[in-house]
Amino acid sequence: MTGALTVADGLRRAANPLLLTSGAHGLSATVDRARMAEEAGAEYLWLSQPPDGHDSAVIAAACAAATRSMHIGTGVIPAAGHHPVHIAQTVSALADLSGGRFALGLGAGHPFVNEFVLGLAPVPPVAAMREYLTIVRTLLGEGRVDFAGRHHTAHASNLTGHGAGVPILLGGMRRRMIELAAELADGLLLWLVPLRYVEEHVLPAVHDACARIGRDPATLPVLVEVPVYLAGDHPNLERDLEGLVIQYAMMPAYRHVFETSGFGDRLATGDIDRAMTGAIAITGDAGEIAGRLEEFRTLGCVPVPTAAIGDGPLALDTPAAFERYLKAVCVA
Repeated sequence: MTGALTVADGLRRAANPLLLTSGAHGLSATVDRARMAEEAGAEYLWLSQPPDGHDSAVIAAACAAATRSMHIGTGVIPAAGHHPVHIAQTVSALADLSGGRFALGLGAGHPFVNEFVLGLAPVPPVAAMREYLTIVRTLLGEGRVDFAGRHHTAHASNLTGHGAGVPILLGGMRRRMIELAAELADGLLLWLVPLRYVEEHVLPAVHDACARIGRDPATLPVLVEVPVYLAGDHPNLERDLEGLVIQYAMMPAYRHVFETSGFGDRLATGDIDRAMTGAIAITGDAGEIAGRLEEFRTLGCVPVPTAAIGDGPLALDTPAAFERYLKAVCVA
């Protein structure tokens, strides 16, 4: 890809990347936290898109308008329910608003959300995402797209002059989606994936996929969004982490990751112990957090500490708590 190494370097070298999930505190609180993160030295802020929260593109616009130099990314927008032309238009607007500080993270979504929440017909995720990415990249990069696929069709122009250089990252955990990222994306985004799974499955798949298409794997950065908690700010941390694991284990993609990482027996018996929660989330004081994040960097990945704000389990409910968190995960 044109400029792939430059894009990869920008993603890989950005200081103190952070992913933020907004909860009941709302948009204004998220924007306030974005300003705090920028002041603490975060050069990349990723915004999640939970099915019961605000639209991450709208949050990205608000955060981009409220910050000066920090890059803003979606991590990730689910493709289901969003036409690729609409997403390209959104990217164009955010690239313009941010002055080129926007990155697009896209994902196929999960069957429960796509089929039950949205009522959409099931589609083969890799094939549908291939068409989706092709439309978005073509429309942004060339200014026009004429594409008629099995799952997506688009005949459109982009006259804004914005969006051509926006990095596009793909969320994916299994081999075929990783292969698609190597073919069409500027980076790979992972969420809630143990270090062992990254080392034994994701990185070999990245190298194999890049070798097959003649791409330098250095041009495909792997960003690992990992939940990070200061133990002192979460009195029921272990119990709440067990709930998080149980919630995600109901989704086939995450259950596959957990089982492949050696936790199949624990899931089968419901014995979610500290060994499992500790493999999925990082907890402790600032020193312990720094050591665990460095393990991902040693593998060649970019760890992205993830925090939730709000008043729910595992969320940070005050600016003071978020400030403590920033001091633990951001290096001046």
